[in-house]
Amino acid sequence: MKLHVHGTTYEGRAVDLRCRPVTGEAVAAAVRGAWPLPAVDAPTPGPVYDYCGHVRSAMGLQTKTAVAAAARSRGHETAHDEAIAQLRDRLADLDGPEPNLPPVRDPVEDRTIAELRESAAAARGRLDARESLGAETADVAERVREATRTLAERETERTAAAESRQQRRDRAREYRSQRAQRRRLADRLANRQRDARRALVGRVADQFGAALDAVPGPTPDTDDPFDAPAVPAALAVLRLARTDAPVVLETDRFRSPAAATEWLGAPVVRC
Repeated sequence: MKLHVHGTTYEGRAVDLRCRPVTGEAVAAAVRGAWPLPAVDAPTPGPVYDYCGHVRSAMGLQTKTAVAAAARSRGHETAHDEAIAQLRDRLADLDGPEPNLPPVRDPVEDRTIAELRESAAAARGRLDARESLGAETADVAERVREATRTLAERETERTAAAESRQQRRDRAREYRSQRAQRRRLADRLANRQRDARRALVGRVADQFGAALDAVPGPTPDTDDPFDAPAVPAALAVLRLARTDAPVVLETDRFRSPAAATEWLGAPVVRC
């Protein structure tokens, strides 16, 4: 790995930055690609890094989840993996924005349509009467055309408003159904992931316990290794995992960054 800190380049598997004005949080974020400085040239971190990439006294740790990620980094698989992949694909197919609903249209009341129909019929009646008398019909004919046009426009508006309402209902119903299906799939995925995590943890539990016993410094006072404090548990996870990205340490459990690198089997940045 290479790190560029305030004009100085550090290279190697063990780097000591304790005398430099840079925080472990900034270095870990830079390794993850979430922060531009310091500039880091190193392998992309895997899932284990999300849990144990920055080891410090104030950290928390989802120990079993981290151990499962460590097992994955070592190539372990479970009988649930195919189902998990299929559920993820199905969920991805259901992802998407909320539906683009058609605009709300003001409804045209039935009474308005009835009045317009009566008006058009009356105008038509007057036109027929004048035609039968042989009287001038131009003005009346124009009123008939205007009444008929107004009626047609309002009927079209009413139909469009009804269709718009129906489309909004249909799309909203479809979206609710899709969301409900997504929740069911998400629940199934979470259950499968828990099953897989349980299987992975069981497969490497003894190795994790052995790594925890070997952590330098005070030994955790607990009968269950998964109840160990976050720092020694994180170090044990890192020893168990395959980690190519540089781990950021802010702990005095190792006599030197080089000793930490050797024990963890991973590149180390001491901050």
